[in-house]
Amino acid sequence: MQSAKSRFTKPVTPLGKLGICRTALFAVMALFLASCATGPGDYTKTVTRSLENTEGTFLARAVARAGDPRDGRTGVKLVADGPEALELRLAIAEKAERTIDAQYYLLHNDEAGHLFAWSLVKAAERGVRVRLLIDDMDVAQYDAMSAALDKHPNIEIRLFNPFKRGFGKNVASLFEFNRVTRRMHNKSMTGDAVLSLVGGRNIGNEYFAAEEDSNYNDLDVLVAGPVAGQVSRTFDDYWNSTYAVPVSVAVQDRRNDLTLEEAMTRLSSLANAAEKSSFGSSLTKDARKRIGSSRLDLTWVPAKLIADPPEKAAGEAEAETLVAGQLLPYLDRARSSLYVSSAYFVPRQRGVDYLSALSARGVDVHILTNSVDSTDVLPVYGKYARSREDLLSAGVSLYELRADAERQDRERLGLGLSQSSLHTKAFILDESYLFVGSFNWDPRSVWLNNEMGILIESPVLAREWLPFFKRHLRKNAFKLQLDETGGIDWLTYLEDDGVSVLYRDEPTSSGWRLFKSRVYGVLPFGKQL
Repeated sequence: MQSAKSRFTKPVTPLGKLGICRTALFAVMALFLASCATGPGDYTKTVTRSLENTEGTFLARAVARAGDPRDGRTGVKLVADGPEALELRLAIAEKAERTIDAQYYLLHNDEAGHLFAWSLVKAAERGVRVRLLIDDMDVAQYDAMSAALDKHPNIEIRLFNPFKRGFGKNVASLFEFNRVTRRMHNKSMTGDAVLSLVGGRNIGNEYFAAEEDSNYNDLDVLVAGPVAGQVSRTFDDYWNSTYAVPVSVAVQDRRNDLTLEEAMTRLSSLANAAEKSSFGSSLTKDARKRIGSSRLDLTWVPAKLIADPPEKAAGEAEAETLVAGQLLPYLDRARSSLYVSSAYFVPRQRGVDYLSALSARGVDVHILTNSVDSTDVLPVYGKYARSREDLLSAGVSLYELRADAERQDRERLGLGLSQSSLHTKAFILDESYLFVGSFNWDPRSVWLNNEMGILIESPVLAREWLPFFKRHLRKNAFKLQLDETGGIDWLTYLEDDGVSVLYRDEPTSSGWRLFKSRVYGVLPFGKQL
């Protein structure tokens, strides 16, 4: 009989030694790479907060002249037009006198990004305090510029949940997946703590109808009064959280350093070129003129900010404090109708059951999302597509945006046609509530990304915007319906005169994209979408 030792211990051969060495090498490499992936070490940062006494500023006076009743109601204006949305941001930067707070998921290196960034620098040059918080998902390419602008005495830039620089982003995806998969998806800009823009738009050409090939249909809400103050306080929570790291700490590589003067000269040149571009030169500056003359077109209604706490970035927030948890009681009380626009709609089984139950108790449920041709994230579309038959069978109405949807914003500026993609995140509930924000109806928005939005209680505004939404569905979307065999047909109206086309097969200009979406639909990563 063999001894226990001989049964479980192999003699160490030269090949075995090589295997041990290789294993040890891999272990050392894994520890090294893991250390490269971690976020910044110990550091100190200044705690700053929104300025409360800004009543004498130009923007405060403009809000007062716009009819602020000072009874707790908030002034709101929905902004669907892309160029107008950029003009409003530039106007807030131009008219702010004390402070600008901005937080965004993305800020692109293009004409819109240059105009926006330069407007902040110009404000800082006037003495305005500028705080800019950007998620670190796509910022590393701007590190030199960000680090240089951060040296301005009136500009401070922080990165949310930053990656390690160099090759660390890919490594972090392997070794710190649970951390780096959580991103700040918030989008807001506030001037002098009294006027804010909140919604679905990041800063980039495609969000403001500036691209020639394809642009997003999106929606923001301009708010003044109490909710603007709530946006400011929520910004403070994020700004002073452990997840907001000064760019000077996050950016360690100094090989491509720029001086502040070099950065400002470069950005000024880029902004000047953007102003002379076909898009930049077509901007009318109407929004800036309206703010200048206090014609804000605000409707004063009850409203409140719905926002995730910063702690969601660590998975530590309670479910009832999340955006989804705060909205759920309103949805649970739905009586008659729910119209949803969600660029990325991934209901999964739990969502299918919930929407089916709403429909079963008599709520008229309508969902608009992207079609296979209009989506920019095929995995999301692939997962959504697996839920369509169940939702349609439960009586839920589904619509998919056509890629050739009209673009009135580009036509208004004489920029010509482009394709369209849905990016709007909004819903209308019982013709009484409107929600506009960054929150998609998908697992990522519910559990992973930090999100925010404005919940407006106004039957007048809801009933004003519902016909607009219904016309959009008819003119620019496919309506899905079950055929006699249980399959799906796509119905669309080509003209206002009622001419319709029925597609028996999924309408697409690319069979390859459709095939890839089907493959993505069966892969096991639904919780990340």
